Amino acid sequence: MSKLPLMLGAVLALFATAPLAAAQHNHGSHGAQSTIQTTPTDGAMGAAPQTFNATFEHPMRLTALVITPSGGDPIAVTVPASVAATTASVALPRLAPGNYTFAWTASGDDNHTMTGRVRYMVH
Repeated sequence: MSKLPLMLGAVLALFATAPLAAAQHNHGSHGAQSTIQTTPTDGAMGAAPQTFNATFEHPMRLTALVITPSGGDPIAVTVPASVAATTASVALPRLAPGNYTFAWTASGDDNHTMTGRVRYMVH
């Protein structure tokens, strides 16, 4: 009896449960998952990032960014007003070594919102 179907099923189950850098997309009363690319990326680690960048599937405005250090108080980052675009970037404060959660909110021209969280470790 071949073990290939069993191994394939285990690999697929692993990928199905792996965390993805995802955002909650709220349009009216319906929510859906949508992949958004961010820098830093979710679960990554490295030097302190100087900017937070997001690439959206359609034009959005980054409207809020809050950085919460592990065991610390949230830090609200000033997000400059901008026009809707498929990419957004905001300068970050200097981050000391540690674990952080970046919580962001973006809005489209039709007023729908997207929110997301990125975990990052500064070495």
